[in-house]
Amino acid sequence: MVEAIEAAVRFYEEPPGEGMTVTTDWSDVWLSADDWAEAFRAPGPGTPHNEAREQVWEELVAILLDKHGGDVPPEAFGRSLLRDEELVTTFRRAWPLLDAADLVSDLWSVPAYLRMCAPWLSADEARALRRRAQPPAWTDCDLPLLDMARHRLGDPGAAVRRRRHEAAVAAERERMAGVIDNVIAADADGEGAVTMLRGEDLREALVDETALPTFEREPLAGPFAHVVVDEAQELTDAEWQMLLLRCPSRSFTIVGDRAQARHGFTESWRERLERVGFDRVTLTSLGVNYRTPREVMAEAEPVIRAVLPDANVPASIRDSGVPVVHGLVADLESVLGTWLDANANGTACVIGDPTFRQTPRVRSLTPKLAKGLEFDLVVLVDPQAFGEGVEGAVDRYVAMTRATRQLVVLTSV
Repeated sequence: MVEAIEAAVRFYEEPPGEGMTVTTDWSDVWLSADDWAEAFRAPGPGTPHNEAREQVWEELVAILLDKHGGDVPPEAFGRSLLRDEELVTTFRRAWPLLDAADLVSDLWSVPAYLRMCAPWLSADEARALRRRAQPPAWTDCDLPLLDMARHRLGDPGAAVRRRRHEAAVAAERERMAGVIDNVIAADADGEGAVTMLRGEDLREALVDETALPTFEREPLAGPFAHVVVDEAQELTDAEWQMLLLRCPSRSFTIVGDRAQARHGFTESWRERLERVGFDRVTLTSLGVNYRTPREVMAEAEPVIRAVLPDANVPASIRDSGVPVVHGLVADLESVLGTWLDANANGTACVIGDPTFRQTPRVRSLTPKLAKGLEFDLVVLVDPQAFGEGVEGAVDRYVAMTRATRQLVVLTSV
């Protein structure tokens, strides 16, 4: 679906198919369909849509000025064109400023637009993507599309800020020129180092553009020299593209566990990484488990092996001395009470009971939210209810391996 973003933007970059007469302060000029097409080709490859808009307009002005001929100041000619309502309206419709959220929202709410941009979708798939709420409630799956749209469109306010910056630079140059002229005028004999101020290069150098008003880049836009990715087994192809866009060098440290991929991970890591765009991959496998005691891993390993026989399950190097306890859901309060009485410090987590009200030392989480965390005590509530297949097995395995000392498994029967 990320590929659909390009088609979605291209829809708003089609030159008008008919010519028009443009009125200026000096004469009427004919702007043909070919002239429109030439102007729309002006932006260089990779120029974001919203930033290219300014280049297209400048090319239109140049084409019309060339057709007009005569000795007309370009700035005055451009201002005159802005007063031609038909030209300006046609241009704005043909190459409008676009917002990333609006663009993606239209894909989900306008069936014909989605079919045009993603013709490979079946009718059922297109219907599944339909959202009637405006604006839509964004999901994690929307993020790569929104990101690609922002990357392809660019900042709609960039041109305005650039013009403001250029105006501030011009004003500062004029101010510095006045200062220099006053200094030179004060030099009685017109000799010495002060005469160097007459040089244009030095006048330009005295203007500090970095001190003038500008704008900050989005801090996560990149580019970055190196990127570290944790929980990498969960990333979709589209999410990988988000990261690759931000690190052109492809210099990454990637940490992930196929055994913790909730939606399955049938490829090897090398196959996966090469498919999404990495061309030099060095793999290192974790063989030692410092966190999870042997007692817990003995119970957790068969759970993941049942759905992923070749899962990398590191060997635990320590015993906790506390066996895994099995009991009934009705025992939950007594299990926690006993543990809290015996342990003045440490944290516990109940996984699988959304009705449990957490306390300062006892968290209540889903298997998905518990991923990456660790607790002294983990209590699983009805782990078979976590689901079937790979997703259910991964959730059980992840939940079990959050325990650094003790695991308790409670079931309804």
